[in-house]
Amino acid sequence: VRRFLSRLFVAKILKVLKDDEEYQQRVRCAIVLQQEWRRFFWRNRFLYHQERVRAERRKRILITHAKLKEERERKLVSVVYRDVIRIDEILAVVTILLQDDTQLRDDASMQLIVYVPTTKRTFFFNIAENDVRECLENALSSEGKLSWDEMLSERALKELPKRLILRLVRNQPIFIFSRRHLVEKGILIDKRLVRADGDIFILCTFRSPHEFVFNTYQPSKRLHMRTKLTVPKLIEWVRDSKGDGDNEQDVIRVSILHPKRQPDLLEWLIKRVLIRKNPLDDKMMILMQFEAEEERVLKLVIKVQAQWRRLRSFRCAKDATLHQYEKIFDKENQIYAYRNKLTDQRQKSKPKLLGEDELENPVDEWRKEETYDATTGQKVHYYANYATGQSSWLSEEDAARLVQRRYRSKHESDLIGKKITFVDVVKAMQFIKGARMKYEQDPTKLSNIVNYAILTHCLDLNFDAARPIYERAVKLSPNHPLISRVYAIFLLASRQAPHNNTFQTACQLLHDADVADRNQTMIKSAAEIYFRWAVLADARNSLTLLNYALLHQCVYKNYDHAEKLYRAALAFDPTNALVVENYRQFSYERYPGGAYESSGPPFSVVHRSNIVEERLDWAEWRKMIDPLCPRKGFEVFWFNRFTKMTRFTAPDWKLVWENRLKRSKWIDGKTTAQSEFYDERLQTSFFYNTYTQQFSSLPD
Repeated sequence: VRRFLSRLFVAKILKVLKDDEEYQQRVRCAIVLQQEWRRFFWRNRFLYHQERVRAERRKRILITHAKLKEERERKLVSVVYRDVIRIDEILAVVTILLQDDTQLRDDASMQLIVYVPTTKRTFFFNIAENDVRECLENALSSEGKLSWDEMLSERALKELPKRLILRLVRNQPIFIFSRRHLVEKGILIDKRLVRADGDIFILCTFRSPHEFVFNTYQPSKRLHMRTKLTVPKLIEWVRDSKGDGDNEQDVIRVSILHPKRQPDLLEWLIKRVLIRKNPLDDKMMILMQFEAEEERVLKLVIKVQAQWRRLRSFRCAKDATLHQYEKIFDKENQIYAYRNKLTDQRQKSKPKLLGEDELENPVDEWRKEETYDATTGQKVHYYANYATGQSSWLSEEDAARLVQRRYRSKHESDLIGKKITFVDVVKAMQFIKGARMKYEQDPTKLSNIVNYAILTHCLDLNFDAARPIYERAVKLSPNHPLISRVYAIFLLASRQAPHNNTFQTACQLLHDADVADRNQTMIKSAAEIYFRWAVLADARNSLTLLNYALLHQCVYKNYDHAEKLYRAALAFDPTNALVVENYRQFSYERYPGGAYESSGPPFSVVHRSNIVEERLDWAEWRKMIDPLCPRKGFEVFWFNRFTKMTRFTAPDWKLVWENRLKRSKWIDGKTTAQSEFYDERLQTSFFYNTYTQQFSSLPD
């Protein structure tokens, strides 16, 4: 009610403000200011975003420049020689780079770069350390090996560009680095033609004290290839290829390495020289058989490792799937489905990665989940029970509170009656406020005295102050129906001593009021304004509920509703003597011969009673006994378990059977006098004889 009144009050204020021109002007000014502020805010935010993007772009450019600068500086540091030469009237810029560990490719230790300005072409030549050394030693006519300091001197490096040869191909200058007089170390022990991969190669074999060198030349493509085999590696290879552990094999192994058996060793090695294409770049390559075997073993190892990684990845993916998915119940299709916990996507089929494994069935519990609202783009929380397929926007606590609130609302509506309207609230408040003011202005007027007495009695709950006011009103008008009824209720509620005389006086006042005002027209407004409003204002006060119960008990004769009000008052305050005594007397007088005689005991008596007898012919009726009955002779009563009706006397059995016949379905008995009917409420059959017009639970 307070919330409703506040909304009405705010709406009334807003309606008044809408008609105020000054207020409208302020509203328009506020709207303009808000628009300007939003424009200013979003413009600043956009400018800040642009500045941040420009700063990130500048940062990336600086990083790129730093990397290029570092690479350029590293390249400049590696330059050991640079000069401009002329070959057959063609100018070229020659640069020699000393490669570091990160730039080493193959066996190249120096890189010769030739740039032709006329054609803007660049030629690169990678030269191995041995070739550089031999070339410089031959050019400088050195008697011994040159050191790196000697090889990097300007005098020595000038000899490398002299090996450049110019060729004109289609009138375009092409530079070639001549390797003439750069021979392998050792003695050439064999030179032959071999065929491999559908082409012819020239295989040259050199032997030195420490190694064997195999050099091949492919005439069709002018391609040189080279590999070497050290003596320790050769010995190890021969042992691995021959070794069985017996003495004869050891003799053979030693003899083939003897210098006198060089032809046999050479044939043995040449048979194990392989020339084939490199599977990585599809270029020709030369290698020994043990290298090919090591390569094959390496491929097998890589394949096994790949299979193991695949198996491990599959297991990891399977474990991730087991943790990422969960089984849920699809209530609509009545099947189990699978839900992705991260994306909230659902599918009917089981994830393939699970294979034959199965997820556990969902636990019957409510969980808080999170999703995105497509309209607002914000996170929204909801609650789901994946074992039953149910979902709700409310948690268990919120749902319980809602049910409790609805139950209290239903309980209060059962106690108070119809829902009160705002007009009733305004009327009641105005009347109550007017009653106080009028009594203060004229305390001698009868209507003012009566209204103030009821106000003090029902709303203020000040029985001591209300008693003299009621006595003045009764003295001024002893036969007025309204005064008689409210004073009788006050006498019963206050329990003035002696109690029996007070009860008789109240009953007499109520009887006289019923005679004078049979339609109860004079108390209706007072009941709504004072008694009912008191319960609405303070529904947990046992005295307000007591007054409202006495109104239904004494005026409306609605004893069942009065008992509900009594029990509600006792629930809030079970120690209140006024409520306890009034309820005890009310229960006592409800039995036959009492002031509030009823056809049967109240329904609350059923819970403490025991069943005495049940029969099939009695249908839904049963005989019960109340062990705590306050009136002797009325312990036994009849109770209908469907309508919850109680009776002190036996029911009208003819009417009971007729009602059963109306709600039952005929089963059998067209050709006979006895028909069988099925009672769905009791889930039993009974029989009806059309000749004798008698009912029975068992067939004749």
